[in-house]
Amino acid sequence: MRRLYFMIFMLPFFLTGASLSAQQADTLASGQQKSERNMLLNAESASAPREINIGLPESGGGAKVYVDGMAHGISLPRSQYHWAGSHMFVPKGSIGLMEAVVTAGEISILLDSRTRVGGDEFSGAFTIGSSTNGLIRFDGAVDGPVKNAPGWYFAVGAYVNNDPTNVNAPNRMFVDQKQMYNITLSRRWKNTTLDATYRFSICNDNIDNGYSFAPFVYNGDGTISAFGGFRLGRDCYFPADDAVSYMEIRDGKIRHSSLGNMDHRYLHDFSVLFAHKHRNGWNLDAKCHILYMQPSQSAKIGLAGIDKVTAERGYASADGSVFTGYMQNRLVTVDNQKEFDVDLRFSAERHFNPVHRLRLGAELLYSDQMHSASTFYFAHTVENAPSRIYKNGQSTWGMNMSGLYYDSFRLSVPLYALHDYTPAERLLVRTGIRLCPLYESMQHAPRLADEQVNRRVDGFNLADATLAKMRNTNLPAFDFAVSEHVSLRLVDRLFFIAEGFCSMTAMNGAYYKSERIPTGDSMGNAFGRGGLMYDNKWMNVTALASYITSWNNARVMTVTKQIAGVSETIPWTAQYGIGTLGFTLDGNLHFGGFNMHLLGTWQDPRYKNYTNEFVFSDGSKEVIDYTGKHVTGISQWMLEIDPSYAWKKFRVWASARYYSRQYVSRTNLAYFAGHWETFAGVDWKIMEQLKLSVNFVNVLFQNGAKGSIDVADTITDASLLNGYVMSGSYIRPFTVDFMLTYNF
Repeated sequence: MRRLYFMIFMLPFFLTGASLSAQQADTLASGQQKSERNMLLNAESASAPREINIGLPESGGGAKVYVDGMAHGISLPRSQYHWAGSHMFVPKGSIGLMEAVVTAGEISILLDSRTRVGGDEFSGAFTIGSSTNGLIRFDGAVDGPVKNAPGWYFAVGAYVNNDPTNVNAPNRMFVDQKQMYNITLSRRWKNTTLDATYRFSICNDNIDNGYSFAPFVYNGDGTISAFGGFRLGRDCYFPADDAVSYMEIRDGKIRHSSLGNMDHRYLHDFSVLFAHKHRNGWNLDAKCHILYMQPSQSAKIGLAGIDKVTAERGYASADGSVFTGYMQNRLVTVDNQKEFDVDLRFSAERHFNPVHRLRLGAELLYSDQMHSASTFYFAHTVENAPSRIYKNGQSTWGMNMSGLYYDSFRLSVPLYALHDYTPAERLLVRTGIRLCPLYESMQHAPRLADEQVNRRVDGFNLADATLAKMRNTNLPAFDFAVSEHVSLRLVDRLFFIAEGFCSMTAMNGAYYKSERIPTGDSMGNAFGRGGLMYDNKWMNVTALASYITSWNNARVMTVTKQIAGVSETIPWTAQYGIGTLGFTLDGNLHFGGFNMHLLGTWQDPRYKNYTNEFVFSDGSKEVIDYTGKHVTGISQWMLEIDPSYAWKKFRVWASARYYSRQYVSRTNLAYFAGHWETFAGVDWKIMEQLKLSVNFVNVLFQNGAKGSIDVADTITDASLLNGYVMSGSYIRPFTVDFMLTYNF
């Protein structure tokens, strides 16, 4: 799982708590600026948004994307299932951290976008694209007035993306595959608008890293070297033979399928947006959002360690001969999910006088969701185009030893208020509060202390009463968040800002799906930062210091350890805290057609209260304390340089980000040395309505691994890592994208 820990202070374009739904030009506008610098540039994925590394608690999945101010789903659906940077959406910018905590209850930065709606003139935009990998993309949308129906408008759009990615997997033509279709009908009066949208998406991509891994040799000093001549990002580390058999955890029956044909997610989305400007000065909004993810399946194909096996281990090649040598273990999680959400939102805003501005909101959220995860292992050779390895004549084994399950419904009623107080022209004080009573009831199969039932053993399934016992857990809770923002104009264009928040969030059903039950205590987060901002006609500069801490975070993690010479991976519900101090310096220079953005940040994120006692299938226990260790996958230093230049019909841009050392394991014994992520592009306006864009990924041809490696989390002897053969994710290799866009 990708990590979203918390480098909140590294992105000062999230300084403001200003509302995206009703931004006002006031005397302190310069102290509340935002920009969206490279939020979608991802060095690992061409379709998922960039990881902003700011989530507390850790939630995974990259930057969160909202549409029309609302989440795609309450729990299971990710942004990538139902969203893309398409003509169907109109970017609205980011929702800052203070805003997100109070109005959305998210401890995260949110990228907000609006559904395209019809205008008075018929217009449209179409893009076709390809890449050196063989990408096939179509993105189109049109909108306009409904003929012979004054006041009525329409918009329709379609997005189809088929990308083999850089590895060209032998068992599926396209690894990144998605379709979206939507239609919007709008009615407008003098002071009132009504928009109704239906969106349908089919997401068949494998976004859980089954195909984006590679083997390498860890040299013990932060560097890696090639293993057996394997080329990172070019050779395919996935077998052509992907036929599998597994046990469905719900009924215990054996299913047969192929890994290249197990990713099917279908989402239906209906929303109605109402906005009214009342003559008494109130701006009123009402939103209804219904999402149905019909029963969907996907395969999460993770790494479970590389072993050097000998003949007595009993493994065999496809031809039946005894296998010896390096073997890659894979843990496959077959997720079966469904979700039905209803989200009703009401908000009101009014300026009472130049001194006071009040925003009020109320929400009713209902979510019914089911997630069952059947798991199994398989193995293959460690080489390009690997071959399957068999154990006791079977191509898969270890059924449901990491199985997960919960079926729940959740009801919550969030209430929030934001008050802007401007007692003087130079001063703005913004106070926010969010109160959220909620209730969740679930069916799941946890193991209580010292009992044998619900142990995740080989063959575990919920239909076998000797192995499993379903339990019902009710979780009444009360979430809250408070935030404060102060912006003071010191002199001319120089501002002092200070802001912070504190929140308590109850654990939802997703944390109760494994064998181990976490404590029922809420997860807490506190954050504060302050600094100076200066801007004029040709530059703006921000200098910030910040501190963030969290406690009682929970995460279902995987831990790998060699048992009798063979790697075993188990799920573990870990609980821990995080804390760090950080400093950020950000600047933007612009004159003529030239623009230069520079950013530098330092942080020192550390785990707190993070002691685990892992229990493996042979009964062995491993007690490891990660307290005080650096958070994995996060750099202490990050630098970003983003120049661009526009001249006549051309615009040239580049983006380079440097990340310092990233620790691979929670023990901090393994780490990856610093690396660059580089992008560049050129836009050519061929004619008024036609534009050609050529974009380049990994301009400097960086070739290395990144992220964290769970298999190293149980290694406590640093000498064992010298020359250690492992596998992990890597920076995308040099790629060129071509996009031709026509607007009218």
